[in-house]
Amino acid sequence: MTTYTPLRMIAEDKDDLQVIAACLQDALIPLSSMSYDKEKGHFHLVANRFCWECNPEILEGSTYYSRVAAALVFHDVQDIQRKALDLQNDSELVNLLTIHHEEGDCIYLVFSGGSEIKLKVNKVCCHLRDVDEPYPTMNKPCHSEVA
Repeated sequence: MTTYTPLRMIAEDKDDLQVIAACLQDALIPLSSMSYDKEKGHFHLVANRFCWECNPEILEGSTYYSRVAAALVFHDVQDIQRKALDLQNDSELVNLLTIHHEEGDCIYLVFSGGSEIKLKVNKVCCHLRDVDEPYPTMNKPCHSEVA
């Protein structure tokens, strides 16, 4: 069994952001957990992160994986734009595919189904931190190979 160590990461450039994106691949995020504080320039969310770094456990013939609640905060955010997302729909859950940074100081959070959030930032500066203990799940994210 892999010993769980809570993640605490800071991204200050494009490469750092890719490490955080890899850790958050397939995170499940309730839209109700997302908020933007325009005055402070912060965009926050809480994700149910799949623990890719933890080995599964076999209990009574069933395989269990782990997920953990993780907080992600982007700083120095000037504006946000949404594509195919209604942030007022508190009951919707979205699956994060990746996060990437483009020239022109924009960070994109890309979700399954073609939806995304575009953050206009002054610079890359974000924090990721696990905020709870892992919980078991029998569901492992699965990706089809593209031919």
